[in-house]
Amino acid sequence: MKIPVTVTTITAVMRDRLKLIRTEPQLIAPLDPSGLVFKWCVTEASYDLEPKIIKAQFGDGYAQRRPEGINTQACMWSLTMKNIDAATAGDVVTFLSDRNGVEVFNWTPPRQIVDEPVTQNVICPGWNLGYGQMIADGTLLYNLQFKFEQVFL
Repeated sequence: MKIPVTVTTITAVMRDRLKLIRTEPQLIAPLDPSGLVFKWCVTEASYDLEPKIIKAQFGDGYAQRRPEGINTQACMWSLTMKNIDAATAGDVVTFLSDRNGVEVFNWTPPRQIVDEPVTQNVICPGWNLGYGQMIADGTLLYNLQFKFEQVFL
C-alpha cells in the first residue's frame, strides 16, 4: 500500500526537521566515565596550545598544510597552587599519584571565555612540590606546580 505524498505532508516533515535544526545548541561537557574530578582551586593557570598539522614542503618555498587527525587542539595547562597547607598538599599529591600519569580525570579550567564552563578530560604527567612560607604560628605552607594535558576519549 502506497502512502500518498502531498505538499502538505512534505511541508509538515520539513517543519519538524527545521524545529530540530533550530533548537539551541547545548554545550555538553566531556566526562570521563570513571567520574574522577580534580576539585581543588589553583592559584595560577596558563595553557599552551599548538594545533597539530601535517606540512608538505615543496620547491620555491611553497607549503601545504592540513590538520592531523580530528582532535588537533589539545591544551597543555601549567598550574600552580601557592601557600597551601600540608593537608591540602597531601590530598592533591595523593590524587595525582593515584592517577600515575595515565588515568584520565575531569577538570574545569578557571576563568573561561565561553558562557558555559567546559570540563576537560586530562592527565597529569608530572608535578613538583616545594616549600612555601611559614606563618606566625609555625605552620608550614607548600607550593605545588603541575601540568595537565588534555586528552580525548
